[in-house]
Amino acid sequence: MTTRLYNFNGKNVSDPSINPKFLEELKAKCPMNGDANLRIPLDNVSSQTFDGRIFRNIRAGFAVIASDARLYDDNITKRIVDSYLGGSSFLQDFPKAMVKMGQIGVKTGLMGEIRRKCNSFN
Repeated sequence: MTTRLYNFNGKNVSDPSINPKFLEELKAKCPMNGDANLRIPLDNVSSQTFDGRIFRNIRAGFAVIASDARLYDDNITKRIVDSYLGGSSFLQDFPKAMVKMGQIGVKTGLMGEIRRKCNSFN
């Protein structure tokens, strides 16, 4: 997050895809040498609800995660984001995608890994 806010692409600037008002808010929550463990909701409007609001956030420059913001940089993924804005079936598509992803390279038995902390590889 710090790189995206203060040194985007190594140029000592902020990610230009961030809405200017949101940028101020993010910088206030994440100062240059602030707490790296601070958690920010991915969606300030409906953070307690699983919905497709993230797509409106991406389009409007309110994507918290850089990879989400990049979805609107590419014409192919931009069309997908826009399709979900138009009332497409995100809530039906998401569980199908999760099942598919869960079948990619599944490790079982002694090859598997159980993480004690989900946000850490150690």
